[in-house]
Amino acid sequence: MLKKKDLDKIIILSIKEVLENPDNVDLESFFTGPKSVIESIDIVQIISFVEEKLEEKGFEGFDLLEKVFEYETLKFSDFSTLIEKELNT
Repeated sequence: MLKKKDLDKIIILSIKEVLENPDNVDLESFFTGPKSVIESIDIVQIISFVEEKLEEKGFEGFDLLEKVFEYETLKFSDFSTLIEKELNT
């Protein structure tokens, strides 16, 4: 099982790897929804990156894309909480 702080680290790493200008994005930035600070393609790439990192840690078969869009809006910290919840079900 991964702790929330470990998931936060994966998300921060994904932000740095995917976004062209990651300096103004943190865990409290909006990931999805009308206040989102990033492009749709970047959202998909971040989700894919996180799924890959989870697979490397032995957590396979998660479809986070579908889960993310069940919510109207998410901050990156909410995304981390969502992943933690999914890992524990």
